[in-house]
Amino acid sequence: MKRKLTVILLSVLLEMTAFGQGIAIHLKDGTMVTYPSTSIEKLTVYSADEGRLFGIWHLGFWKRGTMVLHFDGSEYMAFLGCDMKWAGRQDGSDTYKIVYATDNNSFQATNTANTADVTDWTIVKYTDKLLILRNGGADRYFYPSQEEAKNALMELDPPTHTESSNVETILSYATGYTKSTQTPMGQHFENRHVTTDADKTWLLNPDNEPDAVAGLIQWIPMTVNLYPFGEPVPADINQHAIGDCSACAVFASLAYLYPDFIKHIIKDNGNNTYTVNMYDPQGNPVNVCVSNKILCDYYGTIGQLTGKNNAITWATILEKAMMKWEKIYGVDAIEGIGTEFVAPLFTGCGDSFAFYENTLYTSEFKTIIEWALKEGMIAVGGFNVAGLKCGSLETVTWHAFTYMLSNNPSSIFAMRNPWGIESVDGVLEIPDERTIVQTINARIVYPGAAAPYLRKNVGPYIPPIFKRLKTDIGVSERLRNRVVNSSKPQELW
Repeated sequence: MKRKLTVILLSVLLEMTAFGQGIAIHLKDGTMVTYPSTSIEKLTVYSADEGRLFGIWHLGFWKRGTMVLHFDGSEYMAFLGCDMKWAGRQDGSDTYKIVYATDNNSFQATNTANTADVTDWTIVKYTDKLLILRNGGADRYFYPSQEEAKNALMELDPPTHTESSNVETILSYATGYTKSTQTPMGQHFENRHVTTDADKTWLLNPDNEPDAVAGLIQWIPMTVNLYPFGEPVPADINQHAIGDCSACAVFASLAYLYPDFIKHIIKDNGNNTYTVNMYDPQGNPVNVCVSNKILCDYYGTIGQLTGKNNAITWATILEKAMMKWEKIYGVDAIEGIGTEFVAPLFTGCGDSFAFYENTLYTSEFKTIIEWALKEGMIAVGGFNVAGLKCGSLETVTWHAFTYMLSNNPSSIFAMRNPWGIESVDGVLEIPDERTIVQTINARIVYPGAAAPYLRKNVGPYIPPIFKRLKTDIGVSERLRNRVVNSSKPQELW
């Protein structure tokens, strides 16, 4: 590993002008950086024996085992001799004194403001372009600039098992099973509230509204068009202000695979009320009746999900029924609600499993998604790296997408963003590229009561033709910013 801090190995030429006006630093790549004398307080040159690391390094990735998080480079470590500054973190910045081991392959950092805060670091890799530091079993990948950290792509080591095309073998690598021996609804519904007659009466009264969420404050009556395109389609799901992307993704999966099931569980009562067939935590049928009043903000702008052109659809009704159900049973918060919490409410089955990022080879991921969709499984997933180009759209982190088959021969499958962006309706075409596929996870749920209604010959999703209007609401900045800028593990929004 090369030493970087001696004057010779830096290979720069320091030139002081005749009149002391500034310093020009000529770098090895032919570029030059100049500093006016008025901005220079002092010039210090460090030698190799005073410290091994040098310069400012911006965090791009955090990795522990198969778990990988991508950062935007705003967090950084700055090394100068035996001083280190760790800055840009959500909990503030700290300075440290560092002491290197004899071989300079590791160092100990002591917080100057709290000497009880002592951490040990191993230098895994150190080049001009990449610094990898290991601490507490986790590796941090640093890059020379924030832009490089933000745009970095890291190809991880492939899975350790032998690549297979056998579905049963691939399923053996799944994790996160939620099947319960107590209730068909899954482990998350064990030991929950048992439905009373009073609960049934309350749920059937359309005048009883759910709790408001997401800063929305009023329920406003609106015209409902259950099926604008003739039958339920994923285009009917367009998320706005409520952080329930997993619910949106589940609804889109039901529309993609089970449009007739959706029609089966929703009854239009003909008086601006709608009854939805659902299940309680013990797996018993329970009916939830909701009105045509939709949750809005102070200005009357719709906050719930809608169809195209702000249409109030079957999906809006299911979302409201879910919110009303939650008021009685309190199984999970509406914002951040998980896939395995949502699907059982309507199908009565909470048996599910998951694949974490970089668990499968690309061919295995393609095989298992195709198998799951053809078997009628509700499949939802997400990405742990933002800004990766997939067709005409980009990945978003801490957000749920619906798995679909693709009609693009260069894609392994498609994933729909419930934001429903532009004419492609939010559909990302996932290319056969390892740096992208390794960032994807999946949660797959058995269909339960929906199974008999599976669409024949499940194929690629072709978005219906629609025209965007200037009055279309779109996803709120609150959700867009929270998802994109998130740098720590959180629930999906």
